[in-house]
Amino acid sequence: MDRKEVIDYYSKEEVVRSILSASENREVSGTLSSGGYTSRPNVLQYTSDLEEMVKKGCVAFHGSVERWKNAMKLDTKMRKDDMDRLRRGWDLILDIDSDIGLEGAKMALKRIVDLLKDYGIENYGMKFSGRRGFHIVVPWKAFPERVDFERTEEQFPEIPQAIATFIREEIKPDLLQDLIDLKGSFHKLSEELEGHADRMTPFAFVDVEKDWGKRHLFRLPYSLHDSTWLVSYPLKEEEIDGFEMEDAEPENVELGRDFIKDVEKGCAKDLVVDAMNWMSKRRKKEEDKDGEEEVDEIKPEDPIPEERFPPCIKHILEGLSDGRKRSVFILITFLRRMSWDWEKVEEKLEEWNDKNDPPLSENYINTQIKWFKRQDRKIVAPSCDNDLYYKSFGVCDPDEKCKQGTEEIQIKNPMVYPFKKK
Repeated sequence: MDRKEVIDYYSKEEVVRSILSASENREVSGTLSSGGYTSRPNVLQYTSDLEEMVKKGCVAFHGSVERWKNAMKLDTKMRKDDMDRLRRGWDLILDIDSDIGLEGAKMALKRIVDLLKDYGIENYGMKFSGRRGFHIVVPWKAFPERVDFERTEEQFPEIPQAIATFIREEIKPDLLQDLIDLKGSFHKLSEELEGHADRMTPFAFVDVEKDWGKRHLFRLPYSLHDSTWLVSYPLKEEEIDGFEMEDAEPENVELGRDFIKDVEKGCAKDLVVDAMNWMSKRRKKEEDKDGEEEVDEIKPEDPIPEERFPPCIKHILEGLSDGRKRSVFILITFLRRMSWDWEKVEEKLEEWNDKNDPPLSENYINTQIKWFKRQDRKIVAPSCDNDLYYKSFGVCDPDEKCKQGTEEIQIKNPMVYPFKKK
């Protein structure tokens, strides 16, 4: 867009109203046509404020996820206590960004929406980011006034970081399967990782932002994007599946839509409680975690018989109705590391697939085997604590050998199990 087109766009009454409404109680920063940014702190209160920024060369507008009593008092040298007292709240705004096209971002967005609904949270907002993904918001009003007896507005960014990480973990297995289905198969998706299928996670392809800090910004609704010239466009849930990039071109958008909506007060309390409890357990687990066993060098001279396999592998070999595609990856990597030759691996996979309900297609199995045969790499089976695998489809059933005389699982990868003593 040229300068006149930018000025004309930001002169529209509904565009101005939407940006000013979303800017209320927020710090605002502008992206300049030269590529730089306006100085901070800054706010937008009146139409003349926006007009002045556009005249100075602003082409895009960003607002803080935090809401302030007086954003103009912010300072980079401000102490945490002073900043906490100045903060009046914050919105949970998740940025979904996709490296594999807009369809991947849609899948992540819909999974997050489903999770919010499960927690009874309604009237969240969503919008196209202007480039490769979407933003979804749970407004400040949805959160409880206190968490662990401390004021919630003073626990930023800790609480939203915990919620974002919890949401990522909750949607991870289903999102991975969505992306596998999108690409057609596990190995086609893993080709995006240059064969490192053991590092598979949906967030290698579609990211859900989780690590923002204080004074973090998001693109304001109806702002232009300075590289695509598309509008950061608020959307209705029923529009997501059919949404295309051209729908966000300035001449195509419907003006006057709200991104930050009114919600039931405190409706996100259960989500906060579960996220904080989950984060607490995760930190304790990380503190107690011993070093991982070295699995790269495991390659016995003679094939390991099935009676020495860990319980999870034995359960898989009994046949499955869920997790069958992921189990193909587990079985091939495990059996090859147990020194089974390819002929024996193929026979076992065929025998196993006959027990599945329903069986995978013969073509799928053969394609996976051919792909793994082509890999000139040492690919290991997924670790026991990888939630995308054993636990997610119910085959993790640790025995005494897994626990090594303790209450918790001590063996970190199924490949180690045959070589451990009871």
